[in-house]
This record gives sequence, structure tokens and C-alpha cells, in this order.
Amino acid sequence: MPVPGANAVIDISHHQHVTVTGAKKIAEAGVIAVIHKASEGRDYRDSTYHERRKLFKSLGFLWGSYHFSSSASPILQVENYLNYAEPEADELVCLDYEPSSSGQNMSYGQMVEFIELVNREIGRWPVIYGGHLLREVLSNVGQSPVSNCPLWYARYSNTPIGIPPQWQRWALWQYSDGNHGQDPKLIPGFGRPDRDTFNGTLDELKKNWPLS
Repeated sequence: MPVPGANAVIDISHHQHVTVTGAKKIAEAGVIAVIHKASEGRDYRDSTYHERRKLFKSLGFLWGSYHFSSSASPILQVENYLNYAEPEADELVCLDYEPSSSGQNMSYGQMVEFIELVNREIGRWPVIYGGHLLREVLSNVGQSPVSNCPLWYARYSNTPIGIPPQWQRWALWQYSDGNHGQDPKLIPGFGRPDRDTFNGTLDELKKNWPLS
């Protein structure tokens, strides 16, 4: 079954090796948008972020960043993220809501506080990324401020099943982590990054970026 929408987005972090040649190979594969890890928790910052933002934007890519959640104070996490990523108006911003590497996950209440703080600071709602943890946490929640945020849904199946009821549709679907999920996974000359598709056409992706 072909991946629906505009399959033209990847997300990466310091774990991937990036060169100018590799970035050009990404473009040759039809990818037009890159979302990069900027920060995590209250104090971690991805040291490769700013250099790569400069590289990819110089090559004409759409750009975005994400913050990996933890159980630390949402105020401190938002400060860490926005002060480091310094998102411009044309750059996607995102809360990556998944099991924390520190052992204790961000709670539902902390997630709401985080997105409301981001909205207050930059005047727009962040995208929310998540998969099984997001489904579990929202399973007993009714109406929620998270509905204001575009959904970036992680599900390595043939279709993006099980979307939390707070959303009517997904904006981005992470259909593969480079090993699991549908093809295409490999980007020749670069490797196997996380692959994402936009719920719409390529022109709509360009027009609606940064999605919020």
C-alpha cells in the first residue's frame, strides 16, 4: 500500500551523520522538509542543531525543530527549547511526547502547560508528536487544549490507525523509523532516517508550513 500524502519530510538528530553531500541526496530523494531535535528536558541541547539549520535552510529546505519531553518543570523545558531553538516564523515547532530517557514521563497536565506556554511565548500552537504513550495518556481525556495543536502521529503500520479522539485528522504521519514500517525507508547516499508524510499534496505542504 503506498504511503498517502506528500512523502517529503524527515526528522533527524545528532544521531545521524550529515554532510553537504548527504543533504543534497536528501533533496534528490524528494524530501523538502527537515525537522531536527533541538532540546530535551530542562537542560539538554543538541549541539548539531544550529549548524544543520544553517545548512538545510541554505539549500532551500523547510525547517522545523522539536523538544523531547521529560517530567521536569514545563516552564524550564519551554525556556530551554525556545531559548536554544530560537524558532523563526517560518519554522515548525514541536513537542515530542514519548517515553522520557530520564525514566519519568511528562504528565498530561505538564503537556498542556507546555503547549500553552509555547503558544503564549510565540503566538502559535506547537505541533504534538506522539505514538503509543500519547494514545494511552489521552485515552480517558475528553476535550483538551491539545486539539489546538497539529498532530504528528507515529505509527509503523500500513495505515495511521488509532489516532487519539482529540484529533479528527493527522497533519504528519511518521510511518517509518528507517527500519520498521512501510517503504520507502532508505535515502540513497544518506541512510535510513525517520520518514514522515504530510496529509495533503506537496503544494499544500509548502503553503501550510510550519503547520501552526
